Amino acid sequence: GNTWRRTRASPPLRCQSHARAMLSATAVPPVPGALTASEVVARVGASGVASIIGFGSLLSEQSAQSTCPSASRFRLGRVRGWRRVFGHPAHIFFARGIARPDTREIASLCAEPSEDAASGFVVAAFDVPASELPALLEREEEFNFVEVPIYPLGGGASSPPDSTGIMCTRATDEEVLDRRGHRAKYEAALSPHFGSVTVWGWGADSGLRPCPVYCRHCVLASQKPGVPKEAADSFLDETLLADRRTTLRQYLQADGGHVMHTLPPPELTARYNG
Repeated sequence: GNTWRRTRASPPLRCQSHARAMLSATAVPPVPGALTASEVVARVGASGVASIIGFGSLLSEQSAQSTCPSASRFRLGRVRGWRRVFGHPAHIFFARGIARPDTREIASLCAEPSEDAASGFVVAAFDVPASELPALLEREEEFNFVEVPIYPLGGGASSPPDSTGIMCTRATDEEVLDRRGHRAKYEAALSPHFGSVTVWGWGADSGLRPCPVYCRHCVLASQKPGVPKEAADSFLDETLLADRRTTLRQYLQADGGHVMHTLPPPELTARYNG
């Protein structure tokens, strides 16, 4: 809790030179074994099914089926050696008018490798037809993807995985901004506020915070009927802010109800309501 209170008490970093130094300070290595969307599609092939991992709003089967109507074999499990972090800005939040750059409340979720092999979090997995995979993955424009083992809920530390799934992880700025051609739109969103542009270079001291409308949406989805308590608790206790120390539960307890009372604009109520 103290980390968050310190961040909250510090004044906004409006000085562009300071922001530019901060934003360029963190060099982030590529995730080993990560693939682009087209590489995943090529590996899966045109026939059959692919198992997709959801770790935010897709923890709810209802949410998963609204996103992917043909999703099947919905199940929950754990990933190990990864952490779930509100650690990067998503352009879609700016495009939809729900980003709050003045308070750095612009962060979306990602999974990243953890130094602690025993760490992890509860995920959902579901199957989609391979024919639907390109559209599903390509809208995740800022991510790369990894295939990771999924361990059964309630299994001990030595229990083997019972399946694998495809999970979003970070790409690199070079990949997202240059190879995928997204630099202009990220510059338009970020430069006026931060004086520099990075998707994946926000460090632990950046003061980046969850986009409140999106964060509320994920919390509500994790608490829907049918979602086991273990999954709901994992979302609060095994999701970290950009500082990689403050849990989402600690953040929500310290924010005076701010996130959970930040409603989406009327035209986005159906999209961001759990």
